[in-house]
Amino acid sequence: MFGKTNCIVINKDGNSIVFKGKRIKNVYKIKFSELVDEKVICLISVNDKKWVWHRRLGHANWRLISKLTKLQLVKGLPNIDYHSDALCRACQKGKIVKSSFKTKDIVSTTRPLELLHIDLFRPVNTASLYGSKYGLVIVDDYSRWTLVKFLRSKDNAYDVFSNFCTQIQSEKEMKILKVRSDHGGEFENEPFEAFCEKHGIIHEFSSPRTPQKNGVVEKKNRTLQEMARTMIHENNLAKHFWAEAVNTTCCVQNRIYIRPILEKTTYELFKERRPNISYFHQFGCSCYILNNKHYLKKFDAKAQRGIFLGYSERSKAYIVYNSETLCV
Repeated sequence: MFGKTNCIVINKDGNSIVFKGKRIKNVYKIKFSELVDEKVICLISVNDKKWVWHRRLGHANWRLISKLTKLQLVKGLPNIDYHSDALCRACQKGKIVKSSFKTKDIVSTTRPLELLHIDLFRPVNTASLYGSKYGLVIVDDYSRWTLVKFLRSKDNAYDVFSNFCTQIQSEKEMKILKVRSDHGGEFENEPFEAFCEKHGIIHEFSSPRTPQKNGVVEKKNRTLQEMARTMIHENNLAKHFWAEAVNTTCCVQNRIYIRPILEKTTYELFKERRPNISYFHQFGCSCYILNNKHYLKKFDAKAQRGIFLGYSERSKAYIVYNSETLCV
């Protein structure tokens, strides 16, 4: 109870006075030395020492503070149990991050085309040889078989994907059950949903701003781009060859990557036979093309220099860029 000249501290029961204080200007002062005989204990502030030191050390994590105490690496730090289950609000506001997703130790699907992961990687500043700026990446969940379709604009995603579904289901004689994508406008639209409903395909979405939920295709995007970037820079090729580099990367990865747990290559799981890679060549290497298109005179060159760009999907042939005619 505060008055004009003094203050009184009373027990909760209201029957006894603990001590009195005098007002000096605008501050109430109490001399605790005068209360020694009365055995009065005053808790000036209820605060745990470990929280005080947590703040003094700049909100360092508890493991670090505990280690400093245990190993006696500093002087002046009290020997207190620095483990706490309580949350520090300041730490949550300043340090909070997304929780990491645990690696799955099981295969969720039982056959190819049971679940497809799809994603569109961001536009490339430099258009490809055929004017493409986007890449639609499709990954089969069971085998991790990957296919990349190159697009001039996002609007073409529906047409390309619908044609792919018709073709792959006919080839494998299996039905696509589920498709998983993010909430991008190229996937979350009326034509796409109508196509899925018509063919009995369940369209699943990952949570907003959580690419980990669509992690299979996100990781594949990264590995495709990293390998393609490496091959382009190794041979100092022009950036407009990026689509050919990604396509070659996809072809190689399908044949050499081993599916975890199943211990088989992606190609064997999807095609049901072991891949043959004896015909592989180094991307971007120099090669020579026999000139059998035009009539040659006696001493004309019989070959033209080219750059190896990969493997054809539709025929047993190589893709080569002719450095003299500037065409593929």
